[in-house]
Amino acid sequence: MPDRHPDEGPVCGLTGMFVSDGLTPDDVAEVEALNDLVARRGPDDVGAWDDGAHCALGFRRLSFLDLSERGHQPMVSAEGTDVLVFNGEVYNFRELRCELERAGRRFRSTSDTEVVLEALACWGFSALARLEGMFALAWYRPRERRLVLARDPVGIKPLHWWAADGVVVFGSQYDQVVRHRRCHRSRVDASALRLYLRLGVLPAPYGLLHDTGQVEPGHALELTVGSEPKVRAFRPLPRPASPGQRLRGRDAEAAVGEAVHRAVERQMVSDVPVGVFLSGGIDSPLVAGSMPTGPDGAVPAFSIGCDDPTMDESAPATAYARAFGLDHHLRTITGQDALALVDDVAQAYTEPFGDYSSFPTLLVSALAAEQVKTVLSGDGGDELFWGYPRFAKVRRTRPWFHLPRPARVAAYAATKPLPTARRPARGILFGSLGDWYLDAHSGLRDDDLATLAPGLGRLPPTFDRFCLDGVPGDDELMQWMRTNELACHLPMVLQKVDRASMFHSLEVRVPLLDLDLIDLAARVDPSAALVGTDGKLVLRRALETKVPAGSIPRAKRGFTVPLGQWLRDDLQPLVMDVFGHDAFPAGVFADGELRRWFEEHRAGRLDRTRGLWNLVSLQMWARTHLRPLPSRRGTVRS
Repeated sequence: MPDRHPDEGPVCGLTGMFVSDGLTPDDVAEVEALNDLVARRGPDDVGAWDDGAHCALGFRRLSFLDLSERGHQPMVSAEGTDVLVFNGEVYNFRELRCELERAGRRFRSTSDTEVVLEALACWGFSALARLEGMFALAWYRPRERRLVLARDPVGIKPLHWWAADGVVVFGSQYDQVVRHRRCHRSRVDASALRLYLRLGVLPAPYGLLHDTGQVEPGHALELTVGSEPKVRAFRPLPRPASPGQRLRGRDAEAAVGEAVHRAVERQMVSDVPVGVFLSGGIDSPLVAGSMPTGPDGAVPAFSIGCDDPTMDESAPATAYARAFGLDHHLRTITGQDALALVDDVAQAYTEPFGDYSSFPTLLVSALAAEQVKTVLSGDGGDELFWGYPRFAKVRRTRPWFHLPRPARVAAYAATKPLPTARRPARGILFGSLGDWYLDAHSGLRDDDLATLAPGLGRLPPTFDRFCLDGVPGDDELMQWMRTNELACHLPMVLQKVDRASMFHSLEVRVPLLDLDLIDLAARVDPSAALVGTDGKLVLRRALETKVPAGSIPRAKRGFTVPLGQWLRDDLQPLVMDVFGHDAFPAGVFADGELRRWFEEHRAGRLDRTRGLWNLVSLQMWARTHLRPLPSRRGTVRS
């Protein structure tokens, strides 16, 4: 077990405002009010700081042990030259601290926050690339009148902003940047709206409203009074290794297994018990099986079942718990439970969010929060090691795209009488592999939007993640798909878990997204991970060293619930309610089309689960979060 330390890194919420023309008392009061919006992210401590000139910072802290002033934020350096609010964990802080002490820096606490502060003070911007962990931060230098907003290379921790007329408002939650008095909440970016309706999420750097956005993973937004804002990259994710430098076969399996063990061990550092989210698949059981028994006994594990046997993973999760000697806690979710959770879903997701596995994620977070303050999850394995079924499907169908589209259409029509296993995938009908891959991620397609929102316009001109010209080779396609998943699908997974867990004041760590493991994944050849339809084989092999191979499920189910049926039954009143009013944004959706579209789903004629939930979630978000702050301390609200 790694050494313990008395000052845990803070998982929390931060906020702030940077005003080129000078702060007013209303600005300072408003930052305090915005800070209240993240109370659930940090219920244990609250802090505020401003320089009386240009910058005001707010902070909410979720502490795992020490609530002394040593860990209080905003944190100011001893010389007063640097100020920091920091959300997250830095797992290599001990090594950095030793190096800083050799350079003459002195510390007042044992927290990783102070290590980050001193690293920035000593090494400047280059310190960001040396932080191994998950984080979002705001670093201010009063003498230089310079603010830096930065986010970890994977994007595990959120950081949103609004910027206009020399003012920047930023925070851990999107509602913080759309509820302040300067924001024009009716100014929806039509291209960002289209992107959300297709993907069910807005990846960085996009925001739904004009003048809003997100700091991109591995990037920093630098603001200086009198200068134009700058976006600077500090640590991009690694490029795939050249074929001659790849790991294959047993070499890949051994390297990945050892890297997972090290990542779990590193992220187990805590002064309080650490639990684990446990599914019936591969990733979270591998994480759970790599966790050493704590001093207080068996590791607590938390699972969710559902009332649809085709989606329920409670039986294999229970079997894993027995095999690893875990203290297993299981809760089942039904349609009636989902109805009761709707308000929590609306409150927890402070930006539009269309992944309906938010329901079980909220429930498992609530279950875990009853026992622990921090858990490990298995997120990231599918994206890194080609685990989703769509990888194999697109790979298998790639050669068809050497044919002109009319020939593919004819071939698809000619094979219709054949059994499904002997027919090409329907994806060959798309104009390109990139078009098909976008469709695979879409809740609403172009045809749907042409009916529901005919004047909506195109996707953002800078959004090119699904552009793929020609027919790439097998390896190029595999690497492109993985890069695409990390950029477009992983943000949905991370948002889902962060918002649900923080709603219950629970920290979630993701060892499969440890930077050392990501660096290693870039060296693993696809042949070591995807054979036929079986993906992430390197993780399966690592798990087989802990449980019998025959006990590991072959097919991936995913962490999901039977929402399609719930929308026809228990949740039907919710849909009729949100579609029965003027839809947000005003004037975008065609009169009556939303309810007609739902009726085709309700009647069972078409399955529109994903698209419906994207639409319903948008309406719930607008009702819940798109409103001004309440009045406070005489501050003007609009």
